[in-house]
Amino acid sequence: MQIKPTFQGSPTAQKTNPVKPYEDIAEGMETNFTTHLLAEMRKSVPKETPDSSAMEYYNSLMDYERAQLMAKSDTGLGVKKVILDQIVPQHMKQYLKNAHPVERQGMTDTLKENTNE
Repeated sequence: MQIKPTFQGSPTAQKTNPVKPYEDIAEGMETNFTTHLLAEMRKSVPKETPDSSAMEYYNSLMDYERAQLMAKSDTGLGVKKVILDQIVPQHMKQYLKNAHPVERQGMTDTLKENTNE
């Protein structure tokens, strides 16, 4: 009788998308950033009476849910793409869903454009 180790998750999913852990990390970072951004934006709105602790808790939950939805979408703030560009190893970049590098404008790009004329 052979004992086979149990595996949590699908082994084919792990083989087809090796950058999934990086995407999860980047999505979590964008969620945290967006949650903080929404909370700070909420503080900037003047109020006649301060919110109760229950309302503050509800607003924080709503901010977190909104931030998660924004981070999961392809048209979020774009923080996830920037983070993925930084943390995914070069040899794994072809596995990204939208595998296009973040464009950087700078002096070298301008020089390349001027020399191609």
